[in-house]
Amino acid sequence: MLFSILFVSSVQASNERVNGLTIKFIRAVGNYSAGTTYDNTIELHFTTPLIWPEGSLCTITYRVMIDSKNNHLISAAYMAYASGFKVNINADDALPIRNGACELSYLDIVK
Repeated sequence: MLFSILFVSSVQASNERVNGLTIKFIRAVGNYSAGTTYDNTIELHFTTPLIWPEGSLCTITYRVMIDSKNNHLISAAYMAYASGFKVNINADDALPIRNGACELSYLDIVK
């Protein structure tokens, strides 16, 4: 029993936070290729590469994803982009990973 608890705790997902990013552009993806993990996502591309900690499952350094059902995150991203505000992001590798690009669990808009 103790072994299984230790094993489970060692593979817990991690949250990766990156601060002070400027959104370069936003790509809205519809039905990319029926049934793929890219369907109905919003991609945020940044002006500087993302630096993920060693061992992170987030490996793509130029974009993150937002699932289209998360309207509040999408609205915040467009507002930040249109206003020129920087953002702090948190990517959660327990959420779907799309070819190394992690999905956001939250986004802060900062001045």
